[in-house]
Amino acid sequence: MTAVAGSVVIAARAGDQSAFAALVRLETPRAYRLALSIIGSPAEAEEAVQDAFLRAWRDIGSLRDADSWPAWFRRLTVRAAIDRARRRNRIREIDLEAASQAEAPHSGLGPDESLAIRQAFDCLPAEDRAILALRYYVDLEVPDVAATLGIPVGTAKSRLHRALERLRSQMRLEP
Repeated sequence: MTAVAGSVVIAARAGDQSAFAALVRLETPRAYRLALSIIGSPAEAEEAVQDAFLRAWRDIGSLRDADSWPAWFRRLTVRAAIDRARRRNRIREIDLEAASQAEAPHSGLGPDESLAIRQAFDCLPAEDRAILALRYYVDLEVPDVAATLGIPVGTAKSRLHRALERLRSQMRLEP
């Protein structure tokens, strides 16, 4: 994090609403993409991001180190997205427009393969989608995934392994 961003976090922590608004403008696009990758619904992703910002505003005073803002806020976003996914109806929707906007940089896969992976991904539990999104969509290394989720590195490795196995299994079930 840059010194300027760190000073904005410090000002927001002191109660400066305009500084917090600057953080909202800075974090919204990334938080939305992360939440969308976990939930799959644009409307629910927006709600999850709003929930995360509300928690951040309420709890920013507990953030001791301004440099830990990115990981701390990412953790709030993941938790809010998982909470929303758990409450959400089990009706699956495929929003091709949102999926194409949320795609990771060119993966070398064709549209059919990308759609098959997305459909299998959408069938996974929210916790699996979260850990896979953090590792492969946000492109965090496993120690950073563990820090984001507030779990030990070994636990992150085993959860990631199990989530990948469930994704592979789901891919075999897809027609």
